[in-house]
Amino acid sequence: MNEPSIQIRDLNLFYGDFQALTDIRLDIAARQVTALIGPSGCGKSTLLRVFNRMNDLIDGVRVTGEVIIDGENILAPCADLLSLREKVGMVFQRPNPFPLTIYENIVFGLAVHRLARRNEYAGIVEQSLRSVLLWDDLKDRLHQSALSCRWSSSSGCASPACCR
Repeated sequence: MNEPSIQIRDLNLFYGDFQALTDIRLDIAARQVTALIGPSGCGKSTLLRVFNRMNDLIDGVRVTGEVIIDGENILAPCADLLSLREKVGMVFQRPNPFPLTIYENIVFGLAVHRLARRNEYAGIVEQSLRSVLLWDDLKDRLHQSALSCRWSSSSGCASPACCR
């Protein structure tokens, strides 16, 4: 087995008085596929959000224990959240856009990591939207707020007003 890349020790997470995670102990190997399987509401997503400290953004959340990623306890008060979130990304089942325009949401990662020049953004946005068959629907609305559109995972846009 590979050396663990993530080590979880005595992890507990509370939403107010409700304990969502209880005494989790788990080693996750580097460079291996790991699946979390369980019924709805059992804490899978809550655990995943711990890995980049997204739960910090929720009022009333309290976390105890340790989560060691590449040798660093990410739950320590002095943990560098920007560095952590550069290393630990999240892909959600449903889109979770920033309060920016559609265009700005698409180029956000490129800009933060300086992976492309500004003059390349427009082509990358078009290529990205074409690859997921959304270019025709969104090309005229790239500078509208991404929050004005709620997407469903199966049929594109959930709001008829958004897609017109």
